[in-house]
Amino acid sequence: MTAARLEQYLASVLQAISTDTNEVCLKPVNSTFDLFTIYLENHNTGLHRYQTARQTIIFMVAGTINIKINGKNIRLATGNSVFLEPKCEYDVPRQTKEDIIVKFEFTNHLNFLNAIAKFNDDEQKIVSQIKLSLKTERLLYLKNSKLAKPTQLMRRIVDEYLNQNLFTSEMIRAELMMAFLTTIRNQKLSALPLVNYEFAETALDQYIDENFAHITLEQTAKHFGLNPNYFSTLVKQKTGKSFVEHVDERRMQEARTLLARPDISVRDIIAQVGYSGKSFFYKKFNEYYHETPVQMRTELFRQANINLK
Repeated sequence: MTAARLEQYLASVLQAISTDTNEVCLKPVNSTFDLFTIYLENHNTGLHRYQTARQTIIFMVAGTINIKINGKNIRLATGNSVFLEPKCEYDVPRQTKEDIIVKFEFTNHLNFLNAIAKFNDDEQKIVSQIKLSLKTERLLYLKNSKLAKPTQLMRRIVDEYLNQNLFTSEMIRAELMMAFLTTIRNQKLSALPLVNYEFAETALDQYIDENFAHITLEQTAKHFGLNPNYFSTLVKQKTGKSFVEHVDERRMQEARTLLARPDISVRDIIAQVGYSGKSFFYKKFNEYYHETPVQMRTELFRQANINLK
C-alpha cells in the first residue's frame, strides 16, 4: 500500500466511525500477532487525555498538531514520532480532518538497545543519552520529515500490520529497529539532538535521598543506565557539583537532623549517614558547617531547651 493509499484508507476509517470514543482499535488480520496493537486517534470533539499503561509510539501519519506530554508541549508534524514509557500522561487536542495519528501500544516491554551486542565510543555516548532520557523524561522525540526513510518504514509497519503477509512479526521487528537506528544516525550526522534533553537534577536528588547511607557512583550510574565515567561528568556539567558533593550534602543534612535527637550517639549517627570512620566524618562535617558535631549538638539542644545534666 502506497503512502497516499494508506492515508486514504485511514481517513476512510475515521469517516466511518459513528461512536464518540477517543481512539479506535485497528485489529490485525492475523489474530496471532501479539507484538503491539495499533489505535487510530478519533476526530471527535474535546480534549483526549491518556496515561500510557505500556510502552507506546505515537506516529503522525499526516498533518500537524501540538500535544502535551508530561506537561510539555511537543509539536508533531508528518513523519514525527514520540516513544513513551509506561505511566506517561499526554493530551491530544481537537484535530483537523487532515490529521491522522496512529498509536502503537506494545504488548511486552521493548528494548532495542539491549538487542545490540556492542557499541563504539561515539555510539555508547548516544545510547547513554537515550537511556538517561528514558529514565528521567520517559520519552524520546524522533523528528523525521515526511519523506525520510524512518517515516517510510513506519508507514510500512502499519501496512504490514493491516495486511499480515508471511513473516509479518519478523519483518515488523526488523523495520522498527531500522527506523529507530536510522533516526538516531540521521540526527547525529546532522548535528541535531536526539531529544530536547535537560538533566533532571530532581531525579538524582530523589535517588540519593533514598540511598545516601550506602550509595556508590557505580550503582547510581547503573540505576540511570549510564557509564560511570560519563555519568560523573554529566552530573558535574549539569549541576555544577560532583556526585560526591551531592552525596555529602545529603549526608550532612541528615547528620544535622539526627544531632538534634538526644537518644542517638554521635557514633551511631556516623554509621547511619554512611561514613565508616569518625575522623573522616568530623573532617567533612567541619568543612560543611565550620564547627564540630559536638558544638552543633550543644547549640541544637540549647535551642530546644534540652538539658541532659
